Amino acid sequence: MQARFDFPKTAPAVYKAMCALEAAVMQHPELEKPLVHLIKIRASQINGCTFCVNMHLHEAREDGVNSQQLDLLCVWREAQVFSPKERAVIAWAEAVTLVSQTGAPDEDYNAMREFFSEAQIAAYTLAIVAINGWNRLVLTARTVHPVSAAAQKAAA
Repeated sequence: MQARFDFPKTAPAVYKAMCALEAAVMQHPELEKPLVHLIKIRASQINGCTFCVNMHLHEAREDGVNSQQLDLLCVWREAQVFSPKERAVIAWAEAVTLVSQTGAPDEDYNAMREFFSEAQIAAYTLAIVAINGWNRLVLTARTVHPVSAAAQKAAA
């Protein structure tokens, strides 16, 4: 795969705005960082963004997110390692990521309401919007994923 364009260089003002959205999400005082990690990873898995899946798995591990949860996130509905609150966030992340298919159903929104205030739901939704934006930028720009030397050697 060859990169198409470098969006930070091609559109620096827009890139700066995306970075500001990301910073605002990550600094929001009412968001639980482990839940934001689950959002970022699950949306990136759905969108097929190798770059973002790799980056956010690494960040989640550094922040101490349960490794079994990270391993089973792609099959979270069957896995018994997620709390009801985590399940609500993951389902909402899927619903918003696939909004053209799901319509963001009331069932998923109501599950969020069991655990979060309206302001928190809005903030988690913005976290989902942000990662979906990043995924779309990275995928359309064909941003090349940096492969570790160990992975390159194993693939050879």
